[in-house]
Amino acid sequence: MDSQDPHSQTVVTELSRDCLLHPLVPELASTEIHIWEFPLNTSGSDLDAYATLLSEDERIRASRFRFERDARRFTVARAAVRSILGGYTGTTSHDLRFDYSHYGKPSLAGVTADIRFNVSHSADLAMLAVVRGREVGVDVETIRVEVETDKLAERYFSLHERESLRAIPNHDRVSAFFRCWTCKEAFLKAQGLGLSRSLESFDVEVNPERPARLLSTRPDPGEAARWSLQDVQTVRAYAAAVAVDGSAAGVMVLRCG
Repeated sequence: MDSQDPHSQTVVTELSRDCLLHPLVPELASTEIHIWEFPLNTSGSDLDAYATLLSEDERIRASRFRFERDARRFTVARAAVRSILGGYTGTTSHDLRFDYSHYGKPSLAGVTADIRFNVSHSADLAMLAVVRGREVGVDVETIRVEVETDKLAERYFSLHERESLRAIPNHDRVSAFFRCWTCKEAFLKAQGLGLSRSLESFDVEVNPERPARLLSTRPDPGEAARWSLQDVQTVRAYAAAVAVDGSAAGVMVLRCG
C-alpha cells in the first residue's frame, strides 16, 4: 500500500514564545507528526532561562563558540529540544540523555516512551519533529534568491530532479530548488544515513505546485511506498519538509512566538 498521502491534514497552532520553557504538549497519536517551530533569537534573562536547561557538557559547548550569535542559537535550540521532549516523555529536561548513531542521528536514551525526533535549524529558525515508534527527519532552509540553482543541482540532485528543475520557469526556480533540497535532506535524515546514501539513489517531486512525495527509489523500487514526504507550512523566506517511515494521517505545526 502506498503510504504517501498528499492529502494528510496539516493544522497550524500559534503559541506564545513562553511555550518553549513550559510546553503544553498535546497528545501524539501513532499516525501523527508534531512539528515544533521556534525562533532562535533571544537575549538577556530569556537566554539565561534557556541556559539552565542545558547539561554541563552542552554549556561547555556553548561557551566555545567564537561568535555570541552562534552560542545563543545553540543554547536556545538545545534547551527547547530538552524542554519539549521532556513533555512528551514525562522526564525532567535535565534528566534526558541522548544516544547518537554511527552517522550522528540523535535518539533518546533510557526512556520507556518510544518517542523519536529530529531537529533542523537555519539562520534564526528551528524545527523539531516528533513521532511515536518510527523514524522521522525534518529539514528547514533559508530561501536565498542568489543561489546558483543549476550549479548546485548538478552536484546534489538526481538526473530526474535536474531535468525537472530545468523545466521550471525562471521565476519559480529558486522556490523549486529549495523545495527539492529540503525534501531530499528530510528523507536522508529520517533514514539516519547521511551522505553515505547516494543522492542519485532516489527522486523527489521538484515542482512546488504539486504535493511533495518520493517519486522513485533505487535499488529497491518498493522503498518509496514505505515512506511519507510532506512540505511543512512555515514562515516567509524559509522552506521546510518532513519525512516519516509509514503514513502521515496528520501533521500538527506548533509555532512558538
